[in-house]
Amino acid sequence: MRLWLLDLASEQDGGPVIALWMKAGDGSTWLARVRYTPSFYLVGNLDGAAELLRAEGLRFERCSRRVRGKPVEALRVYVDREDLEDYAGRLLRRMPALEAYEDDVRITVKYLMDVGLRPCSWLEVDGLDVGAEDGVRVLECCEVREADEAPPPALKVVSMDMVVFGEKGSPRAERDPIRLITLCFDDGRIIQLEGDEAEIIRSFISTVREADPDIIVGFGSNRFQWSYLAERAKRIGVRMAVGRLGAEPRMSVHGHVSIRGRLNIDLEDMARDIPELTVETLEEFVRYLGIDARLDTIEEYELGDLWREDRRRVKNYSAQRSEAILRAFDAIREFIFSLSELTGMPADYVLTASAGFRVESYLMRLAPRAGELIPRRTEIAHVSYPGGLVKEPIRGMHEDVAVLDFRSMYPSLIIKYNISFDTLSDDGENIAPSGHRFRARPEGFLPMALKTLLEERRKIQERLKAAPHGSVEARILDARQRAIKIIANAVYGYTGWSGARWYSREVAEATTAWGRDVIASTMRKAEELGMKVIYSDTDSVFLKNYHGKLEKLVEWIEVELGLEAKLEKIFKRIIFTEAKKRYAGITADGGIEVAGLETVRGDWSGIAREAQYETVKALLETGDPAQALKKAREYVQALRNHQVDLRKLIIWKQITRPLSEYSATQPHIVVAKQLMSEGWRIQPGDKVGFIVTAGSGPLYSRAKPYFKVSRDEVDWEYYVEKQVVAACGRILEAVGISAEKILESSERTLIDFFG
Repeated sequence: MRLWLLDLASEQDGGPVIALWMKAGDGSTWLARVRYTPSFYLVGNLDGAAELLRAEGLRFERCSRRVRGKPVEALRVYVDREDLEDYAGRLLRRMPALEAYEDDVRITVKYLMDVGLRPCSWLEVDGLDVGAEDGVRVLECCEVREADEAPPPALKVVSMDMVVFGEKGSPRAERDPIRLITLCFDDGRIIQLEGDEAEIIRSFISTVREADPDIIVGFGSNRFQWSYLAERAKRIGVRMAVGRLGAEPRMSVHGHVSIRGRLNIDLEDMARDIPELTVETLEEFVRYLGIDARLDTIEEYELGDLWREDRRRVKNYSAQRSEAILRAFDAIREFIFSLSELTGMPADYVLTASAGFRVESYLMRLAPRAGELIPRRTEIAHVSYPGGLVKEPIRGMHEDVAVLDFRSMYPSLIIKYNISFDTLSDDGENIAPSGHRFRARPEGFLPMALKTLLEERRKIQERLKAAPHGSVEARILDARQRAIKIIANAVYGYTGWSGARWYSREVAEATTAWGRDVIASTMRKAEELGMKVIYSDTDSVFLKNYHGKLEKLVEWIEVELGLEAKLEKIFKRIIFTEAKKRYAGITADGGIEVAGLETVRGDWSGIAREAQYETVKALLETGDPAQALKKAREYVQALRNHQVDLRKLIIWKQITRPLSEYSATQPHIVVAKQLMSEGWRIQPGDKVGFIVTAGSGPLYSRAKPYFKVSRDEVDWEYYVEKQVVAACGRILEAVGISAEKILESSERTLIDFFG
């Protein structure tokens, strides 16, 4: 049969069994149970090891492999059990001269590597159909192999939203019941379950089992909703049997909730990785994706009163959220599937995983092909190293600026100079500006991995050009090439990550050193050709006087440096402040791009970010500093007239570690500790919102939870001087207007504004 791999798990039945959950083209669900004997490797002094393994009754074979590029002789040991790491540890205590490899790799990962399979891809499966279990067709005695690629089959999707609240503080599963669960199905149905909590939970379970979705999508479901549901179900004596074949959800080793036979996708995992989001709410996430979804925001602290006073409004909001979650998933589903297929991670884990783990999973898939043994994961103390070259900008406003961008600079440098942990050598021919040396031959593991990625991306982009615009094929191909780009660009950073299996500070240092050299030589050449470099940042150069000269520079880069560069964009007008990585520009078509300024940083109030953006916009569109000053003054006047929505005054700060590790003088920590004492749940990763109130004490003593502040308590002058004037002044000072001018009356003439 031709089946699409949805998910997989390991089972025990007298030995390890891999359960492959798959979908057929007709929508039917299939479970293939495949017997599998995992293995690990022993390296070192192999004398006597064979005798011990025979005495243990183990099957093994001698083989040649590589450890970080160094050839070794190894014994591959097959063990018909799942606890490889514990078992290998017991063996090593009797053979201390040996090292074990790949015993700490999860059994499902090992299976995919050994057989050459990927999640979210089509498989050819030969097996014996032994009948159905609870509507799932079961195959045994299976042989499985990869099949030709094709779009995914039709999958049933349901999104869910849950309403809970505490009478005081955050809801707690040991105390506060579930009030409402909303389910939105991809066939257009919306079901809302309310009333008696036991009936809500039973109806939820029966509805999921009857609808039998392949994917359950939520927002905050991993961190909160599934554990809350499980605890409430336990208290009323109900099994949360929402998985296929009646399985209950369980927390996986990866930190996400696993639901047997289904994908549990939490979009909050993706939102938390997007730095542009001030707070990782569903509202901001769908806005970031460009989805026009109506969401009548209700804050957590409002839920209790609204449930009693206007329940219909809460139900409508929950329905809006559930619909928005479904639409958001539909917008990114091809990207999720592509990232899963590329990395080898199941789709419900790949969003939870960090960039480092995604890269590592991809490299682990390639390791068997290269004969490379997968090193053990060991924690190494982080050592910093110089990053990319960033040239100080020429402060002020500039007209007609071209941005030249190096395409995949770091991947290209790794390939060009054969930079890899296995080519690092004292006598290597390729000498980095950092002093590290790398052999030119043979090809290293990392260059091989990157060549594979970039060649695949090139093929996909060629197919994308030929695909009908807006077609399913085009969406899938575009998602795949974006997934490849993300992994390729993260390989360099992975090597400098102290938690990496293939950690190599030398590789990371050499890569950035060569990158700095490339940018420096490009800037020199640009100036030789008569261009003016006003800024550079890691892999891009901002140029003036480029007309008739840019083509020569691009050709020089290709011929002399062996790299590829292209004209990324042309700014009609651009402004640089006093700092690196902080600028704003407008393109010929009116698009505004902002980098590093307060308007794109989440730790400033909404009014400061809005005021700065509108000031920048006025300056870029008109080129007239007086118009920008006028716009900044409008916001000052609005604040002094108290005509600003209190929500725009909220300052959000993230809690990155346990509250006990903070000093008590930071405003958001003082507020967080206050909320904790009142019953609110605050944990690392959360963001705390506060408003600064009037008074004479230090700032931390005047910060209050945003939902406890009334309009007459606000320190409006703080928001004028420390927020709006500070943010807008950064822009205006770059064009010669002091921040103090913003506070002067707008009725004055503009004659003396400059200087």
